[in-house]
Amino acid sequence: MTDMRTTYLGLDIDNPILVGSSGFTGNIKDIVAIAEQGAGGVVLKSLFEEEIQGEAGSLAGSSKGASYGSEAEAYLDYYVKQNNVQNYLALIRESKKNTSLPVIASINCVSSTEWTSFASRIQDAGADALELNIFILPSNPRTSSAELEKRYFEIIGAVKKNISIPVCVKISPYFTAMAKTYVDISETVD
Repeated sequence: MTDMRTTYLGLDIDNPILVGSSGFTGNIKDIVAIAEQGAGGVVLKSLFEEEIQGEAGSLAGSSKGASYGSEAEAYLDYYVKQNNVQNYLALIRESKKNTSLPVIASINCVSSTEWTSFASRIQDAGADALELNIFILPSNPRTSSAELEKRYFEIIGAVKKNISIPVCVKISPYFTAMAKTYVDISETVD
């Protein structure tokens, strides 16, 4: 059989077939099946901070308009966030324990602090690399493309300062000026 080993993000992989972030990469049963089918690696389904916030909000509002008070709602927000993050970290650990695949975690955050917080916890859980699923919709006509690109660089730089595993960036189809950004990023992020 042909030797298809290669590297991605500095990781040695058996072949260049990586199963990307999707419903197939959000549970251990499917990840084990992916490994058994011969994939070279897996990108876990993204952990979306916004979905966590939405889940907490829907739970808080599920009692027909009842208000639980700010302390109870803050606790609910905290509990839902911790539960979701712990489940994601468990998926990383289980994927590493049950397969030999390189495991690339993926996060999408809306608040600046969670990019680094989630990244550190993901590295500690044993992920081999991290995909930053950055999505900044260029919808404000007063915001220049350079300002938007600068936000990407800030996120990448902050994460890279806090973790040592390889980092890649998933960019949306609504990105600004890719050719210019490539030059800029190679000069600003090591």
